[in-house]
Amino acid sequence: MAVTQQLARVTTEHLDLCRQAAEVSPDANPQWDPPRADWIDLDWSPGPLRQLLQLAEAGYAAVAALERSTRGDVLPDVSYLDHEDAVGSFGPPPAAVAPAAVAEIATALAAIDWDAAIAVLPADAQEAATVLGMNFTGDPRPYLAGHFEALRAFYQQAAERGLTVVSWWD
Repeated sequence: MAVTQQLARVTTEHLDLCRQAAEVSPDANPQWDPPRADWIDLDWSPGPLRQLLQLAEAGYAAVAALERSTRGDVLPDVSYLDHEDAVGSFGPPPAAVAPAAVAEIATALAAIDWDAAIAVLPADAQEAATVLGMNFTGDPRPYLAGHFEALRAFYQQAAERGLTVVSWWD
């Protein structure tokens, strides 16, 4: 089983219920079960996407927004989700981005000129993958484009709905 980047959009109330469940559970199980329609698997794309934006000199704001979108913030504290039955035991502890910050990230991701970023890659698919540090067969452009567009849309919808985004590796 591969370990991949996961994101979920949830309400503050949902997180409160998970925190309360963890507090009363004998094994601290938060009963984490976000709606499947509000869950996205970014696979291993965050690293190569970050590398691409840096290579394209997309700017500090673009790279910071991408990093924050997948790594989360210190607050809100979702450490109670760091439970084997919730988010597994892989990678760093789960983190979250509060609704106001979700809106900031959505705006920054929307401002990224994807066509300009992807245009900096070498024409040869294997060379493009190598430049991005990817062990990838085939052209990485469709893979990266699909994951970037999914991430951008995910954050836009979370911002429109006033949701928190939780990130973890599973």
